[in-house]
Amino acid sequence: MSGNISPIILLTGAVGEGKTTALAKLVRFWKASGKDVRGILAYRVFENVQLVGYDLEIIGENERIILARKNGTGLEKIGPFIFSDDALARGRRVLKASAMAEMVVVDEIGPLELSGGGWSEEVKRLLRESHVVMILVVREGLIDEIRQWLQNDKRPIHVFSIEDMASNRFDKLISLL
Repeated sequence: MSGNISPIILLTGAVGEGKTTALAKLVRFWKASGKDVRGILAYRVFENVQLVGYDLEIIGENERIILARKNGTGLEKIGPFIFSDDALARGRRVLKASAMAEMVVVDEIGPLELSGGGWSEEVKRLLRESHVVMILVVREGLIDEIRQWLQNDKRPIHVFSIEDMASNRFDKLISLL
């Protein structure tokens, strides 16, 4: 990582453009090169080509658990999706325990976090109390709102689009780590 202040990296793109897939590949690369990467990935789940929800993967574990479903049960809801209380609790525990990592990945930060739910508290605490590089997945239409949400943090914010990743223009990203 260059400099004294760890950056916040926003990986952005449209819905379904491949943000999670690209980030999962980067996580494997970083882990293979010896980096201590922790955090969570959220994969879309389809049934008969219809989006029905999201599954949560804890980085470093080889399993996925139900994160949200249209017909789910839980206290937190955004749009048609109801989030599993158990999955949220597990993801929150992982994020709380990640303060000593080199990098923490959070897929994704969106309307739930902007309203104070989801991973909001854990991300804010990591930014206040640790020096980890934060890599946050954000839908392209929410970049300005997420920047505002992060405005009290003194860390530099760098935005990389999925197009940057696809065209191998991510030397700058690598230089930040």
